[in-house]
Amino acid sequence: MENKIARWLDDSSYHSSYSSPSANSLNRSNSNSNSNSNSNLLDRLVNSTPSRIAVGRSGTRYKTETYLKMRADHAVAKDAVYSEVSEDLPIKFNLLPLKTNCTDREDYLLFPGRGRRLHPDSINLLNQHQHQHQHQSQHSNSPDVQIIVGDGLSAWAINENLPQLLPCLEQNIQAAGFLLGAFGIFVRFARVGVQDHIGTLLNAKSTLILVGERPGLGTGDSLSIYIAYNPKLDQDNAEKNCISNVRSLGLSPEEASKETVRILRKAFQKGRGGVSL
Repeated sequence: MENKIARWLDDSSYHSSYSSPSANSLNRSNSNSNSNSNSNLLDRLVNSTPSRIAVGRSGTRYKTETYLKMRADHAVAKDAVYSEVSEDLPIKFNLLPLKTNCTDREDYLLFPGRGRRLHPDSINLLNQHQHQHQHQSQHSNSPDVQIIVGDGLSAWAINENLPQLLPCLEQNIQAAGFLLGAFGIFVRFARVGVQDHIGTLLNAKSTLILVGERPGLGTGDSLSIYIAYNPKLDQDNAEKNCISNVRSLGLSPEEASKETVRILRKAFQKGRGGVSL
């Protein structure tokens, strides 16, 4: 599938941190030691984050370079919202392909509620797939953890991060002694709440949905993991836990997997999830 994200930017220009501004551009040319110390501290701070800090100004306005970068990152965010998961992704990761009640991307963006319920055809497909696995006694009724992948508000984030994240997540969860669902699931036009619907249909003790985050400036490739213990329809978000900013410039797959297992262990120990943990 042709990559339509940031067509005019190469990967290095998008993923690189902003360069540290010079002392002149910030009018910080004081020669005393305190000024030098502050300048060094500011340089380290600027180089530690892609956030827009200490970018300088021209009169009362942004500098041209800063303004153009903001426009470019805004375009990246818009492209991410309209991105699509590659057609072969469910096959590549052996995921059951389902969809919500949304008809297309515009419908998904305009009517969030439709992305929280599976389409009737997908419900039937899920039930059939579950029955096919019922001969395996360990997966007969109630898995500890059901993994779901959803395109969300940035399918690009799924395309970018799933190849490293999903195997790592499955390995860490199984190593911790949790019983995974007999099969993984992919949902097109997915909102976070679709994990409630799937969790109740599969009688899962907990669900994880890996979903593309709502893009901000410079964060179009960011993925989140939402963890729901004892899922039920329209479960309040306060009863769920979220691990966000899983991407190359944020939380690594290994770190995100370990944090997921830590939260799962605590939820199963206490019998609840969300803010009460």
